[in-house]
Amino acid sequence: MTTGLSLPRRILTLGAHPDDIEILCAGTLARYLAAGSEVHLGVACRGDRGGESSGPDPELAARRHQEARSAAEILGAPIHFLDFGDADVWDSPEVRLVFVQLFREVRPDLVLTHGPTDYHTDHVRVGELAAKCAWFAASAGHASGQAPLDAPPTVFYMDNIAAIGFEPTHFVDITATIAIKRRMLACHVSQLSRPDGAIAGLDELAETQSRLRGFQAGVLHAEGFRPAPLWGRRRPEPIFP
Repeated sequence: MTTGLSLPRRILTLGAHPDDIEILCAGTLARYLAAGSEVHLGVACRGDRGGESSGPDPELAARRHQEARSAAEILGAPIHFLDFGDADVWDSPEVRLVFVQLFREVRPDLVLTHGPTDYHTDHVRVGELAAKCAWFAASAGHASGQAPLDAPPTVFYMDNIAAIGFEPTHFVDITATIAIKRRMLACHVSQLSRPDGAIAGLDELAETQSRLRGFQAGVLHAEGFRPAPLWGRRRPEPIFP
């Protein structure tokens, strides 16, 4: 039975750090673009603690900003930087306003963000704020100097890093767009050389994870998602291309 609905027209992906979007959903975003949807990238934090310096590193933040911009250019999508410091995202009126302003600027039908069980506190906080502010952005009671959204956008959670503690309800076959995902990840030179446990770098992590989700879905490469279980932030299928 068909719903008569089309794919979401405008997608906002909101990741915590430069490179999170590339790891978790770049192949899906490329498929949305190929299907005619509009895609926007949002990066909440500067990535200023993602190196070896003791404390925030402004030079690293500037480098990672450019890496993320280069990756967005490969995808062919605009990117928005919220410019919070790493570990500085808190649920406060000031931070909520920044999220609401982004939602009202982009006016998405669908928001892809981090789920509540991922390993990094920044991921969890960004995902929680995205789900809350998807609702606030449609409410005239939350003033930002912009028109409220007509309705709250649908919210879906991206996979957890390394697929730990996350059971997807939706898989997207990214076999045809894995090359774009690889090229985007290759932009993040500052992070590719950082070993993390048994994983040599972000590119190996993303490749392994896409093969795992692909094996589960019966394709070569896939990315996994699940809906935020919140009233007012759901919609009928189709959601993904």
